Amino acid sequence: MRVLVLTAALVLAFSLLVFGIDLGHPLFNDLPLLSPIPLVAGMATLGYFSRRREKMIAFAASCFFLAAAAWMWSSRDRVGRMPTRMLMVGVDGATWDVLDGMELPAFERIRAEGAHGTLRSMEPMFSPLLWTTIASGKPPEAHGIRGFHVQSYDCQVARWWDVAEAQGRAVGLYKPLVDYPPRSFSTGGFWVPSWLAPAPDTWPDALRAVKEVELGNRLRRKQVGSGGVGVRTVLGLVQAGVRLSTLLRGARWTLEDKLTGPGPERRNVEMQLIRGYIDRDVFVAQVYASDAAVASLNLYATDGLAHLYWDRYEAGGPELRAAYTQADVVLGELMRRAGGHMRLLVVSDHGFKAMDGSGEAGQFLPLTERLQSRLGAEGIGKVDVTRVGHKLTVGTAKASEAERARAIVLGWLDREGEPFFRVEPYPGDPASLALTLAKEAVSTERLAVDTVGGEPIVDYVKLSEAYTGTHDERGIILAWGEGVAAGTVIEGATLFDVAPTLLSGADLPAADDMSGRSLLWPELPRVPTWDGLVPSLRYMGGEGGTNEEMLKALGYTE
Repeated sequence: MRVLVLTAALVLAFSLLVFGIDLGHPLFNDLPLLSPIPLVAGMATLGYFSRRREKMIAFAASCFFLAAAAWMWSSRDRVGRMPTRMLMVGVDGATWDVLDGMELPAFERIRAEGAHGTLRSMEPMFSPLLWTTIASGKPPEAHGIRGFHVQSYDCQVARWWDVAEAQGRAVGLYKPLVDYPPRSFSTGGFWVPSWLAPAPDTWPDALRAVKEVELGNRLRRKQVGSGGVGVRTVLGLVQAGVRLSTLLRGARWTLEDKLTGPGPERRNVEMQLIRGYIDRDVFVAQVYASDAAVASLNLYATDGLAHLYWDRYEAGGPELRAAYTQADVVLGELMRRAGGHMRLLVVSDHGFKAMDGSGEAGQFLPLTERLQSRLGAEGIGKVDVTRVGHKLTVGTAKASEAERARAIVLGWLDREGEPFFRVEPYPGDPASLALTLAKEAVSTERLAVDTVGGEPIVDYVKLSEAYTGTHDERGIILAWGEGVAAGTVIEGATLFDVAPTLLSGADLPAADDMSGRSLLWPELPRVPTWDGLVPSLRYMGGEGGTNEEMLKALGYTE
């Protein structure tokens, strides 16, 4: 009997704790299906009381019934419809090749009730450049973003959130890349930077726990012996809007990780999914809390897991499918919460495909570190070298420096006296170069003897099977909501069309110096340019640099 009473008291205490949290954060209890458990326990205990009429049994039954009532009340969804007029969801690296091969109810609903098409990406095909083009409607030579080692103030043009703020709209910004350090919006809203951020700065500061989770290893190294970080971060996550189901998933994973030591595949997938659910929870909570009129959320598991496990996906594996399923769950919730006036735009910055399998070990990877330092030593200036698949991108500050870099790289010869790299310009971006190996037959024998301009070849390339997927130019675009006709097929869409489309969907004017067009909603009369907003933008202090650990984990650098 003591066990029964103690169990009932603990169930009631936990239910009342959840009830209390949910009073201040009404999305916290998202597990209504658990409410029958204390209810059934109370009924069973009441039946026990009918046979043994003891006060302690009646007390236990009362605890169970009160727990059930508290749980049922707090698990109701009572926040109403989202206040957002225009919502964009970025699904990084999403491709129709995967979407068409899975059962994804939300994506399928958008296709049936709204519009869909292929969104053509551009070279150089890496995410900071592409998402900046999406956000601004401008090419790299205008916005100035050519690498990963960039920060918010490096963008030389206005982006859609700058326009929305200037027009008096509250803005919700969640991880769109090239977004650190953040700044405050005078019109209200929130700003949580993406995975490139080197520090946990957010606006408002109460949301920093989201970034502390992502930067956990880095922060722990800085706070050796400080203690209590875990509990403080969890409390911060709850305050930011993380839900009970996500916390329980994190607790379950922590226990599994400690007890069973799962392999890297399991760890990579679960950490990506937990991070994605945290992002969903906080984004939705903050949209409600700030009444954001225009908002965007970026999901990155579809890109990160595709780099690592594309071969497993093609063989029927679950890793990448889990990321697409999560994206579908997030979209489904946003659509359920949409008000009748909301417009939804879903885009990817590029698609995905299998990496070329040449090389003795099935894959080889060109290396970035020595190439970047060697060009820097040649006086090129600021150089940003990144890798996507077998291609290296060399970003410089201006076209003349790119031309100098081209001449230098072509002068690096192998042992046979031939250029080691093949160098190509990027159409539309004269300050960047594309490098590939002139001879892609990489073997252990070649690695032992070949050279690159007199230096060991092993400083420039290695054999590896770690990354099996690479970027493809065929991305996705979908739209749903007010003003979108069911079954519309979007033709000829490019990245330059996204910003004018988003602005039109938010009832905001695009600019004459944006080359794209609105693909769906009628445009307001355009202004000459929005770039005059840039000099007045004031960003929070922040730290220098980028999150190098994430760049290495995703294979963009060493």
